[in-house]
Amino acid sequence: MYVTDKAEIVIDASPEEIWDYVTDPVHWTASNPEEHYGLEYDTPDNRPQEGATFHQAEEVAGMYADLHGRFQYIDHPHVAVWTGTAYYPLLRGLVTVRIPEGGTIRLEETEDGTRMSHVVWMDFPNNRRGRLLKRLFTTVLDGKAKLYDHTNKELVFFKECIESTAHKPPKPTDESP
Repeated sequence: MYVTDKAEIVIDASPEEIWDYVTDPVHWTASNPEEHYGLEYDTPDNRPQEGATFHQAEEVAGMYADLHGRFQYIDHPHVAVWTGTAYYPLLRGLVTVRIPEGGTIRLEETEDGTRMSHVVWMDFPNNRRGRLLKRLFTTVLDGKAKLYDHTNKELVFFKECIESTAHKPPKPTDESP
């Protein structure tokens, strides 16, 4: 029983520039400092690769999650597909709920720049407990809206940082020596 959402934004940069920026685990963690607590790729250069695993500590809808995932497919610098299992400790860790999760990050060139999108999903078990957890997530926690907010906040951060003057060459002045 899926809960899905998609956020997208147009960034004035090439797919390569965006890819290089967002795949840095320091930048990814900084994109949502209230909910990201760290990201590590299990690769020699600490960057995503097809088949590589990763670990991210984060919060989703106010619930701490320990996400262990793998990049199932990468078409550098246009597509990254990831899947994983998020471990949500409840009742101070007395019970841990495991939820399969995943996402697809796309970078598509447009006339206005590069459209970056991130489709994310959570797959709650199709049993009584799963239906209860999904209902709590979508109603009490307002999880679907918070899932979008979480993902969109990342994209807005990337846009602002990449488009900032710190990442662009200085503009020439009209002054002559």
